[in-house]
Amino acid sequence: MTGNKGRFDLSGEALLLLVLYKLIWPHSNYLECSAFIANESSDGKIYREQDISKALVGLGYTQKVTSTVAYQAFTQRNLMRREIFWTRAYPVGIHGTPRRLLIDVDEFGVHKKSANRKRGSSMKGFYKRKPGHYDRGDFKLTVILAIEAGNPALNGQNPPAPGSTENPRVWAEISERPGTSAEAYTSFLEQKPLASYNAAIEQRTIIHDNLTSHKSPMVYEAVRRSGHRVVPRPPYRPQDGPVEYAINQVLIELANRWSEVDEDTTPGQFRVLLEDIIDGGIKGLDDLFQKCGY
Repeated sequence: MTGNKGRFDLSGEALLLLVLYKLIWPHSNYLECSAFIANESSDGKIYREQDISKALVGLGYTQKVTSTVAYQAFTQRNLMRREIFWTRAYPVGIHGTPRRLLIDVDEFGVHKKSANRKRGSSMKGFYKRKPGHYDRGDFKLTVILAIEAGNPALNGQNPPAPGSTENPRVWAEISERPGTSAEAYTSFLEQKPLASYNAAIEQRTIIHDNLTSHKSPMVYEAVRRSGHRVVPRPPYRPQDGPVEYAINQVLIELANRWSEVDEDTTPGQFRVLLEDIIDGGIKGLDDLFQKCGY
């Protein structure tokens, strides 16, 4: 025997323990796996990082960036919060609220230059979402977008009545702010969607994600003063937000019209392009709300 460390290939009990530990704690690194096997196995062998790596490759694992969104979405607490949102009435949920009385709001940022997408990795046979490395480009525009499904009772007019499912309201604000503060979000709600309804209009319910600026007391007070109300959507569940699909429509149309953008395009010109897309490029809002379950 030489003075080199012994080399072990995982098999039997050790391999079973490795599989169990990765199922229980997929975020674990090689040293944590080795420690678990040493503590729980009958022979107490300590495996090197190389041994753990080789065994995981043999099992079909590769290193990957974990999806925090996917992990958080299925915690017991967040599963319960989603159930409450769909099955309980205001103030904790939207059960019993007709979709024609909902307004969904979110924001997104658009850089002038395209994303530089890089390939990720995952366990064989499983889909992997890896965040891209984005080129910040020359400037960024922040868009706050709000949508409603529309009221089918207003259909059948010529031209289509604002607020009908044939012509639902869409509100947007485009700025060069790097993000959305509570003040900016409150101002948008007061000047855009909330300003569209008078006292005779039925009470609306604002739904949005759990961004810090959305949860500000300033936002809740502004909506309350206007006679309407707020219910946050379930955390880590973008599929519950119709506005997320509307944003996707905007970005697809922007990609289709990217030839209109060049190195000389100014923020003002880019804003005009986005406004044109939002004004005419978002379709089927009532269908989006229905498909999300509202």
